[in-house]
Amino acid sequence: MNHRHGTPGTFYDGKVPSDVGRVHMANERLRTALARNRWTVSGFADALTVDHKTVERWMTKDRTPHRKTAIMAATLLREDPAYLWPDLGSRVVSDETHGEIITVYTERSSVPNSLWLSLLRAATESVDILVYAGLHLPEANPTWPQEIQKRCEDLVKVRLAFGDPESPNVRARGDEEGVGDGLAARINYALTWHRPIIGCPNLDIVFHSTVLYNSILRFDDQMLINPHIYSMPAFRAPVIHLRRIEDGPLFETYAECFERIWADSRPLDPKGEVSYGARRLPQ
Repeated sequence: MNHRHGTPGTFYDGKVPSDVGRVHMANERLRTALARNRWTVSGFADALTVDHKTVERWMTKDRTPHRKTAIMAATLLREDPAYLWPDLGSRVVSDETHGEIITVYTERSSVPNSLWLSLLRAATESVDILVYAGLHLPEANPTWPQEIQKRCEDLVKVRLAFGDPESPNVRARGDEEGVGDGLAARINYALTWHRPIIGCPNLDIVFHSTVLYNSILRFDDQMLINPHIYSMPAFRAPVIHLRRIEDGPLFETYAECFERIWADSRPLDPKGEVSYGARRLPQ
């Protein structure tokens, strides 16, 4: 009970808690998130039904909580669990309690911006992205193309599949969303973001012309799936965060879907030209 205001919750007076200030913060991201959301260590521990010393160890000794607890904590702090605890993404999960689904976001707009970038930066082998436009990626993280280039320079294989602006299926999807040619225009705009890195070694860009039921973003053994809902823009649809585990069918199903679409796609013009209908956009 917040005794000052007589309302449920933990009162925060704007000062860093004394039990936090006396120690060195090994997990500065967690400490900052606690302060920003006005949680005391003891209040946060109570909300998670864990001992306050456990929360202190997360900060001072950089301990990583169990996945379920980490997701609950990140939800309270309005952050991505992989941002607060990067080691969480490297743990092997193979039990039925956790399975392949790490978490589900009710809308794409509720996915922390930090998640897209942190998954990209953490990739060490491959990055596969299948979208119509995917314009939210560079718009939310303006360094997105440069981060892709860095991954390529570190010998990470990156494959980007955009919707073909001239495809009837892109036009149909635009009509469904009520934007008409607007979707094709967004694809072209997305390409302008990536133009500086076109031709970069280890980077392949193609156009697909399929009816896209899901956007697929794969970063090594993690994947974000954004199902498409009729007549609704992609940011209104949920996002499923998956992890690859032994004998897990979900991850492999979407991975196979990506490969099939990739095989039927056409490469981007080597000169990086972006077309819109019969008209070529200036370089």
